[in-house]
Amino acid sequence: MSRSRKQDDVGEDVSKRNFRLARGDHFFVWRRQFGLARFQHHGIDLGDGSAVHFTDGGLGVAGPTGNATHFQIKRTDLDVVTRCGRDVLHYVDYRDRLHVDETVERAIRRIGTRDYHLLFHNCEHFAVWCITDRHESRQVSVAFDRASSVGIKAIAAASVHVASRIGAKRIIRGASPWMLIADAAQWATEAGGHHVGLRNTKQRKQASRAVGATTALSIGALGGPVGIAVAGGLWCAGEVAGELSQAAYENVRSRRPKSGPNPNPGPDSDPDAL
Repeated sequence: MSRSRKQDDVGEDVSKRNFRLARGDHFFVWRRQFGLARFQHHGIDLGDGSAVHFTDGGLGVAGPTGNATHFQIKRTDLDVVTRCGRDVLHYVDYRDRLHVDETVERAIRRIGTRDYHLLFHNCEHFAVWCITDRHESRQVSVAFDRASSVGIKAIAAASVHVASRIGAKRIIRGASPWMLIADAAQWATEAGGHHVGLRNTKQRKQASRAVGATTALSIGALGGPVGIAVAGGLWCAGEVAGELSQAAYENVRSRRPKSGPNPNPGPDSDPDAL
């Protein structure tokens, strides 16, 4: 089946499109942490029913929690990733990428590595590096963006609370901490937008901002015109903080050592071991 080659078209649900992953493809599955928070687990398909990805060191996958010192890149059956078909595989497409053979060689070369880092070398960083030679994680970028936005808005809301004590009582209603619901809605839209057809990352970001701004202004409207103004200002401040935090994160990430040939082979570093 033919595939589009748009670099930003990520998260195409292969199960609904009725085709199999090909050798060297980048895929991910959605997983839940403690049955609540959702995260993506990424890997590289080897075209023979197996994949290379970060595991928990045993028969599970690496995740946001757990003992990262045990996390290890391994070659396993795809059934380990999908939990015997319970999780849907999503295909990540790229306009420009390394040759399939080089992608597979990179993935196999890293088998046995234990240098997992949630912020700087997680399963998504690994898969993107195999495909593009770049260390990037959309999950981490979105998390930094939203976390910084929430922090700035919380501080600003506290300042508004102080202002309300000197007479601006209507403002506090518009700048209530409940306005942080807008960040939750914005985060959810950007993180899971591909499920409703937003496969382009730029489209998802634009849609999430529209959702966040609309939600913030709607909640701010509870405080009247002043509340709307305060809510809009807080939302804009949060977006600026998010962009700045992403830039700072990218600066720190770019200064870290790059992945190369397997530097920390473990006892399970046999490329053919499943």
